Amino acid sequence: MDTAKDARVLVLEDALRRLNETVTNRKLRVHLDYGKLTESLKTAGTLLYEVKYSYVEPKVLADLDATKKLVAAIAEFARVCDAAVKSSSYKPKTVKEVEAMAELSYAQRAVQGFQRRLREYGEDSAFAVDILAVEIGEVHPVEASKNLTECRCADGSRVWHIVTNIKGLKPGMKLPCAVLPPVEMMGAVSEAMFLGDEALPEATKLGPMSTPSSSALDQARAHVLNILKRMV
Repeated sequence: MDTAKDARVLVLEDALRRLNETVTNRKLRVHLDYGKLTESLKTAGTLLYEVKYSYVEPKVLADLDATKKLVAAIAEFARVCDAAVKSSSYKPKTVKEVEAMAELSYAQRAVQGFQRRLREYGEDSAFAVDILAVEIGEVHPVEASKNLTECRCADGSRVWHIVTNIKGLKPGMKLPCAVLPPVEMMGAVSEAMFLGDEALPEATKLGPMSTPSSSALDQARAHVLNILKRMV
């Protein structure tokens, strides 16, 4: 396996870059122990090169000592951030702060799910990000836009805010989505993107999807490619 070109490894690398930018630019308006955060990121960054250039098979890579230590370093990073947010009862007050918190959540999730993606999926780049079945709970127009809608969607474990231009969406509909770097769209922050407008069967189980439709996979690949292009 060419780990240096594997989409899952590259998305991991991009996630670490995003965490470094969050810390370097002090994007979070909450008191944090930046010394501990920087130490965790430095450890993860050093281990990334061993992971990226290991050239071993996916399941072997998932259990590589360097991989375990990298994931553990970011787990500690997340623990420090979560403790600070809870102790201060911090809630984002601006769109930029909402986006910064969403990016932190995305990047941590990308690292935390890295081993699972290596173990459970093949080398299809679509699965370099999480593909979920979600159910729409609320639908609201984005005030600053004529065409955008913000949907609150549940995946069985958490709520996602998804901004879309898909028409005719209603509460109760189930759709596939990809968890992607958050994007601010006309004053609303989208934490994921629907993979098409074709509703899933009512009996579809919410959460991670192992066999999305071919059209959903095509769109997921395109989104992953967009992430990788921005790394250049």
